[in-house]
Amino acid sequence: MDVIFLNGPSSSGKSSIARALQNCLDDNYLHLGIDAFIAMMPAKANTLNESDKPAEGFYWRTTTLNQQSVHRISFGPYGKAVNEAYRTTVRHLVDAGMKVIVDDVLDGAEEMAIWQSVLAGKHCLYVGVTCSAETLIQREQQRGDRYPGSALEQASRVHCGIEYDLFINTDECSPQTCAQRIQAFIASHPHPQ
Repeated sequence: MDVIFLNGPSSSGKSSIARALQNCLDDNYLHLGIDAFIAMMPAKANTLNESDKPAEGFYWRTTTLNQQSVHRISFGPYGKAVNEAYRTTVRHLVDAGMKVIVDDVLDGAEEMAIWQSVLAGKHCLYVGVTCSAETLIQREQQRGDRYPGSALEQASRVHCGIEYDLFINTDECSPQTCAQRIQAFIASHPHPQ
């Protein structure tokens, strides 16, 4: 498997699953997500610790979900360019013979189509990661590094229109168990050499 693609809202458990996968899979996998690219950006490009202040990079804007105020991540022109570089970097890594676990929060089927175009011709496993709203709220509060309600906002759109090879609910199993399920799926679906 060239790419294991984990898609789900923030705080759903993707990063924990990715680390568990790195430990249990026979092959070595790099773990890459947009957060790694945001960490490389100059601080002045983003306004991620305040709301509704547009930035060249990434910023939070207030929106409404089920008559409640929540925060949605948005991006300016530099953020858009960084996001595109993130996708093409994954492709370059795979072209260089690396295996990659992608950890992302997609904007539904339209963004998935972009990723699938970038990764065309590569052997990819697309995994949807989800959990209950109650769990998202609890994990988001425990993390303390996300705007309240941003995970629920992401959960409302992240899986829209997407068909997955495998769907995992992290309410029901630990990261290790989730990784073992993914490992078993890969073993039962070998790709031709």
